[in-house]
Formats: sequence, structure tokens, C-alpha cells
Amino acid sequence: MIDYSIKNPLVVNLFLFLVVIIGVISWQSMPEEMFPVVEKDAIKIITKYDGASPEEVEKQVTIPIEDTLDNIQDIDFYYSKSSEGVSAVTLRLKPEADVDELLRSVRDIVDAIDGFPSEADDPEISRVKTRFPVISVSIFGDTRQSLLFKNAKNIKQKIMQLNGVAGVGIAGNRDDEVWVIINPSVISAKNISTKEIIDALRNNIRDLPGGSVKALEGDILLRGLGSSSIKSIENITLKNNNIGGQLLLKEIASVEQRLEEENSVGRFNGKKAVNMSVTKTAEASVFDVSKNVREIVNDYSLPQGLKVSVFSDFSKNVKTRLDTVKSSGVIGLTLLLLSLYFFLNSRVAFITAFGIPVSFLVAAFGMYVFGFTINMISLFAFLVALGMVVDDAIIVTENTYRHIENGMEPIAASKLGAREVFWPIVASTLTTIAAFLPMLSISGTLGKFIEVIPLVVTVALLGSLMEAFIVLPSHCASFLKKPKKTNTKKEKWKKALLTYNKYLNICIKNRYLVSSITVGVLIVIITFAVTRIPYYQFGKVDSGQFFINGEASITSSVKDSERLAIKLEEIILSELNEDELESLYTNVGVSFKDFSRFDLGSQYIQIVVSLKKRSPQGFVDYVVTPIFNLSFDNHGKRDRSEKEIINSLREKLSSVAGLQKLAVKKASGGPGGSDIVIGVVGQDQKILTKYAKEIESFLSNIDGVKDAEQDQDPGKVEFKYQINNRGKELGLSQADISESVRTGFLGLETAYFNLKGERVPVRLIYSEKYRNDSSKLYQLPIVLQSGKTIYLAEVADIEVSRGMNTVRRRDGQRLAKISADVDPSIITPLEVTDIFDKKYKEIFKKDASYEYMYLGSKKRSRENFADMKKAAFVSLGIIFFILAVLFKTILDPLVVLFSIPFAVVGVILGHILFGYNLQFLSVIGLLALIGIVVNDSLILIDFLKKLRKAGKDKIQATIEACNVRARPIILTSVTTFLGISPLIFFATGQTKFLSPMAVSLGFGLLFATILILIVLPCFYLIMDDLKEFVIKKIKF
Repeated sequence: MIDYSIKNPLVVNLFLFLVVIIGVISWQSMPEEMFPVVEKDAIKIITKYDGASPEEVEKQVTIPIEDTLDNIQDIDFYYSKSSEGVSAVTLRLKPEADVDELLRSVRDIVDAIDGFPSEADDPEISRVKTRFPVISVSIFGDTRQSLLFKNAKNIKQKIMQLNGVAGVGIAGNRDDEVWVIINPSVISAKNISTKEIIDALRNNIRDLPGGSVKALEGDILLRGLGSSSIKSIENITLKNNNIGGQLLLKEIASVEQRLEEENSVGRFNGKKAVNMSVTKTAEASVFDVSKNVREIVNDYSLPQGLKVSVFSDFSKNVKTRLDTVKSSGVIGLTLLLLSLYFFLNSRVAFITAFGIPVSFLVAAFGMYVFGFTINMISLFAFLVALGMVVDDAIIVTENTYRHIENGMEPIAASKLGAREVFWPIVASTLTTIAAFLPMLSISGTLGKFIEVIPLVVTVALLGSLMEAFIVLPSHCASFLKKPKKTNTKKEKWKKALLTYNKYLNICIKNRYLVSSITVGVLIVIITFAVTRIPYYQFGKVDSGQFFINGEASITSSVKDSERLAIKLEEIILSELNEDELESLYTNVGVSFKDFSRFDLGSQYIQIVVSLKKRSPQGFVDYVVTPIFNLSFDNHGKRDRSEKEIINSLREKLSSVAGLQKLAVKKASGGPGGSDIVIGVVGQDQKILTKYAKEIESFLSNIDGVKDAEQDQDPGKVEFKYQINNRGKELGLSQADISESVRTGFLGLETAYFNLKGERVPVRLIYSEKYRNDSSKLYQLPIVLQSGKTIYLAEVADIEVSRGMNTVRRRDGQRLAKISADVDPSIITPLEVTDIFDKKYKEIFKKDASYEYMYLGSKKRSRENFADMKKAAFVSLGIIFFILAVLFKTILDPLVVLFSIPFAVVGVILGHILFGYNLQFLSVIGLLALIGIVVNDSLILIDFLKKLRKAGKDKIQATIEACNVRARPIILTSVTTFLGISPLIFFATGQTKFLSPMAVSLGFGLLFATILILIVLPCFYLIMDDLKEFVIKKIKF
């Protein structure tokens, strides 16, 4: 292969051209998006039951659904949430479950349930997906609501017609309805029941086809026309008397065009608004969808008083990440060229650096083949691979150039240089791939979310391997020349080696002392890390956007909550100046937990604050960062940090009268949700509530814990009515009185009516005088079949009580949920759970009827990483096996593996220096570090063994091997460190959360390089001394 490459440069270059073309086409063919769309191993069953209390929803909808699930084997567990008017049951499936087959089974089982309330909607059953919005649109202004909603509907329809748009979620919108408003006193005076009105509306409004007539002139369709206008509805006949008189609907009711009841309110920058979130199809580009939506918004002509704006444009986030990859790649490539030029020459620098784009294009082809997309996770994978793909090329090129420096012809040097390191590089590539295998063991949603990282790294490394032994030898033979006799760089390098040899000899002579000191330092550093540096799974992203989640009193209407939201907005608008606030949008009646989970209720308030760019904070921000990030946009003017703004707002907002709960949430760098979620399960609601309040108080008193809350607060006041003996004697049933109350107070959709080309419901409902006065319930007249009128209080016992705000269940038991966030600079979630366990393990052991558990996406991610730790041992076993095959011995692989823990020293010191907690991204950087460190150690030990095989003394062979391999090892470390230095020192905004990964790789590599060149030879010689000692003992 190497010989063919050198002899056929034309074929090699044509092959390279083909790789480039395929890679570019593959990249352009992949859709861009914010995050990968992951279909979770979960099924959700949503059932709407308008007007029902949480406990009524639980009893009549949730429990019947749950009872059908016990016999399904592939369900790991299920949990449910019953809130006002809605039941949500979620099934978590076992990893091996066939989700599509299970989805069909669940549909069949749920459809077969008997006894579902007829007033409830049919259950909606679907697989849970993590689909992220591309861009959000708000239409707002001080104008009449009907005009606002009409224009919002028009904009939504235009957006829905765009290619690549999957859906448009809308909040704050209200559809048209036709209301038939009745007064119970009037209809009772006319001796007409609500049932008779309902029948009249249903029988007269809808069109009814009559078939066809087979006439001589052909088939003629027969069509019975119902009411076609509001006036015709008013003239519907309800009753006829014996003398031909008619009772018309308009005599006892008012028929009006109305907006549906307000369930949610949208606001934008302090104005009434309709907010829309646009999602895209799997194959669409986030940039194209964003661009097309912006064009519609810019071209749409609005009436006076209305404005339209876009916000939360995630294409900007994707562009930022793309720019990070681009700038890191360009800066890394430039620094790589400079460092290679400094150590070698410009030709070597260019030939070596050419491997980066080739490897990345091969990785792009691999992504395309396996169906991945360009998103923030896959782009992050390229950043991880950036420091590794050039490693192979450096070793091959430097080895070839070394032979040319020693007088060999370029063609011969290219052959020998590549052959000498072929198997070591193959082995090192395989060990690096093995280092990333634990990531594939992460199960669940997170595992699917990040599975592209090991794939990109693996394919990029294989591409780098291909380039190093197919393309590189040909280019070395064609372009490298013998250096001039007066090679100043070579002379400088020789002087540097003399200094290095001086210290290396001292260390080798005192190898036991050096090794002992190194091991001692390692123990101290790791002990310090374990006891002093907390592990925080995912950091908070300084994204310039945060969420203010508030709750009004549980008895508040949407109007009441809106008035409270306006107070909060006024404080925010007064606190943030024009240099700080980008946009402010509010949802009342709905609160989003993440992109796929939300709470509904009139008491919920969610305000999303978007900030402008922060002003530069010194010379680095003014000058260095723009140069390194290749971004010279106008600087921001915001002086305060996001954290300072949040703390200031939290203090001011928490004292607002009427606000029951307040939590301020920053964007998370990993799975969404609270840092700590604790669930307590049992049957007795009173005991669950007691535990929930006690745990909430306990967490709130832990230093560093914030926004602790529990979900066992009492719900709205309930009027419970039950038919009494008097009602039964009169021939009434519970259904009769319930239907009368439900129809009047909630409103009943009796039929659908064509209003100006749109299908709108006709709702029978009581007048506001009755619906807004709870005392009227007692005086509600009910017309009997005999025509006699009685009042509800006569035929039903009415009890006033208070139910639950929300009823949660898990595997058939009631569940109380307590959540909290932490300040990672003070305490981590793991430390909090340790404190909690110490107190509550014994308490719950004594009360076996109740148990607590950790819940939430972050809890699942911790479980997933437990699997990753197990897989890490398998990975180390694979690495050891590969090394043993290469070295054909057991001791030498152990020497190479000894380099891994010493690399951890640099990782820990780097995190201490920059003030970072150890986190998930630190682990990813460590995996990349292991690959490079094992690679460098392997190359050194392999060359040392070859020298000893050639008959050289072990000390002489060790020193010579270190001298020969010092340059490629230093080159690898310097180029990798410089390549990721922008992420270490100059990352800002959203790219800042990548810094722990870069710190792990960069600083770990710097320390590992010193250890490989100084301490690793000592360990090798100690192992050799041990082997000689054992052999002598055996002989004697």
C-alpha cells in the first residue's frame, strides 16, 4: 500500500479528490438543526376532560388507563399526572422493547377501556420525541384582540405552507366560537330544559346529505341545509303550542360570535401577544427554515397598532457553534503550521496539516451514511476530534523527515518512515477508538443524544489513518526535499536535546526516587480532587437567556395571573436598561419545563428574558478574543453578567404581593430539568403531603440549594354535589344534574357552524351573571320532564371542599415530587443527595409503606454514567489487549497504561486553575486525552524495543528512543494544545461551556508530555529491572 502510494501519485491525488468531493457533498446533504431529534423509549397518553378536577381526572381517566398497563411486560415503569382537565400517563419502556409494536398494543388496549366518561376526549397516544423549535414569532400590540388573533392565524398559515416546517405551536391565541347564552331563570319560566335546547341546536344547525335522485338529466344530489348565519340560529324553533305559536331561540337566549374562553395569555415586551414556536421536519435545514420564516415576518403587512418580531432563533446558536468549529479549525491549523514550521519547515507543515480537512470530510461522509445531522452535538464531536486527527500525520511526517535529515533520499525516506510506524499507529488508532467505547454504553435518551460523538471520532481517526499511509507517503516523496547543509533548526534542536539528555540521565539514574515522587504527587492530587473538587454533571450555559417561573394563588383565574405577570414585567423592564434587554416574552396559563414537557394551569406564569451581548471585560475581550474567534462584530454594551442580573431580579421579584412561588432557571448544558428531583410514593395523601413539605423545608435550609418546591399544595375550591333522596324521588339521576351544571358553567359544544368559511363550535352556556357567582349554583333551576322547575339545592347535597392542585402517580401509587436547584460554586447535586440520604434513609426504613427515590432526566443521566464506568474497564481491557498483541508481552502494555493516571494530574490542575468543577465534558476531554497519551507512549516504547532488539543496552536504547521520539511527542502536544487554546482561554457565551473539555485535553496533555518524556522511561526501566530480578531468582 505504501509502495503503491509512492509510485502512483496521480492515482493517490485522484483518490484524494474523490474523497474531498464525497465529503463536501455529504456535508451539504445533511440537514442542520439545533439538537438531534431523539425518539425516546417512552409512550405518552394524553386525555382531555374539560372542567374536571385533578382528583376527578385521576379517578375517571388516569386509573382506568393505568389498570390496563399491568399486564404489558415491556414497560419498565409508568407515571401519571392528573391536573385540571387533563390526564397524562407516560410509559417508560425497557431498552429491548419494540416501541412500534408496543405503541400498537397500547392503542388497542386503551381503545378497549369501558366506562370512560363520554365528556372526555379520545386519548391521544404517541411516542415521546425531543423536537426543538427553530425560531419563535410574536405578534403583539395595543389593539382589539380579534384583530390580533386574526393576523396571528394568517401568519401561522403562511408559515405552515413553508417547505421544511413540521408544525407551529401557538400560545395566547383564542379561536372564534358562536355562543348561545341562556339565563336559567328565563328558561325555567318558559318551562324548557337545557336538553331540549341542545336537541334543537343539533337538529337544525348541521347540513345533512339526502343521497341522490337518478333523474333523466343525470344524478342529482340531495342536500339538506342547516342554519347558515347567526340570525338563522336565533330563529330556530324550540317549541310549538296547540294554536301554532312558536318559541324561538332568540326569545330565551342571546346568540353571539365570541372568542373561546381564555386558557392562556401571551405577551411580548410588555404588550398583549400571540407567541408561536416553529419546528422543522427531520430533513430540513435550520438555516433555511429560519430564513424563510424571517422573510414571511418581514413581508407581512400589519394593520396599525400591531407589530411582529422573531426571537429565540436557534439557527444563531447553530451558526455560533459552526463558527466555533471554523475558527478553532482555522486557528488550530494556523498554529499547527507555525509550530511545524518552527520545528521542521514549511513543506512539512503544509503536508501534515492537510490531514485535518481530509479526516473531517471522511467523518462527514460517515455521518451522512449513518443518518446523522449537523447539530450542536455533532459539531462538538468535531471539536473533540480536532486535537487527535493530526497526530498520525505528525508521527509519519516527522519520522520521514528525520531520515531525510540524516541523508536519505525522500522516496526511500518516505517508504521507511511510514513502514517503521505503521503498526504502532494502527494500534494507537485502535486504542483511541477503544477509549471512546464507554460512550456507546450510555443508555436511554442521553445515549442516543451523544452517540454521534464516538462515531465522528472513530471515522475521523480512520480517515486520519487512511491519509497517513495512503496520501501522506506520496506527498512526502513528491514534495519533501533534503534540508540545506547549514540547517539552523536542526542545530537548535540538537542543543535542546543536550539539555533534555542532561535531565533525562539524572532521572534515569534516580529512577526509583523520581517514580516514587511522581506516584506520591499523583496520590495527593487525586485525593485532593476526590475530596475537594465536586463533580457536577452538566454546567449551566451562559446563553444570554433565562426563565422566570412564577405561580399565582391556586384560586387565580388567567386574568388574575396576567395582572400579576404585568407587575413582574414592569419590575423587569425597570431593572434592565436598553443595553441589557433584548426581548421579554411571557406565557400565562402554561409553563414549559423543557421543549417537550409543560404544565397547564391558570396560576402559571413564565417569563423568558433574552439579554443583549455583554460588553468586553478587558484587553482579551476587546482584542484577543475577536481575533481568535474570527469574529469582529460590534461589541455588546451590557456591563452586568447574567448571574448578577438574575440575582438582582430574584431579590426584587420575590417580594411581589400575590406571588406564591418563584424560580429563576438558566439554560442547562445537558438534560433539562431541576438539579435535584426527589419522589415519595405511598397511598395516604396526608402523609405524602407531610413528607413533601418536610423535605422541601430540609432542602431549603441546605447552603447552596435554591428554588426548592413541592407539588402537594391544595388545589382550587371545589363545590361537590350529589343527588339526594328528593332528587331520586323526582326521577332525576346524578347524570341529569351533572349535565345541567356542566352545560351551563363549562359550556357544551352542541354542533359546528360554518362562519365565514371556518368551522366553529356552537357553545350553549349560561350568562356571566350565573357563571361568575358561586352562590348561583344553589339557586340553579332544573326543569323536570313534567315542566315543573326545582332548584339544585333541593335535589342535591352540596359540599364545599378543597382538592389537590395536581395528582401524580407512579406504578399505581400516589407520588409527591420535590425539586430544587443548586449553586455549583457552593454545593453539587451529589453532595446534596448524600446529605439527604444520611437523614432520610433511616426514617423511610422505619416507615416501609413509603419510599423515596431520585427522579428526573439528570437522575437518569447519573444512572447512565454508572453503565459508562463499567464499560470503561472493558475499554481498558481492549486497550491492554491491543498493546499486548503489538508488544507480545504483558509488562510493556502496563508501562503504557501507567501514563493514563499521570495525565489526570494535568486535568485536575487545569480545573483548579480555571475554577471549574469536574463535569461530563471534562470526561469527554479525558477520553480524547487518553487516546493521545497512549499513542505517544506506545510510539516511544515501540521504538525503544526495536533498539533493544537491535542489540543496544537498555539505558542507551532508552535515551536514544527518547531523543528520537521527543520531537513528534512535543509536536503532537504543542499542536493539539494550540489548536484548542481558543476554547481554553477565549471562549465566550455559549461556547464557554466547552471549556472544561478543552482544559482536560490541553492541560492534561501538557503534563502528560513531561511525564512521558521523563517519568515513563523511568517506569520502563524499573519494570525491566523487576523482570531481570525475577529471572535471576528463578535461575537460582
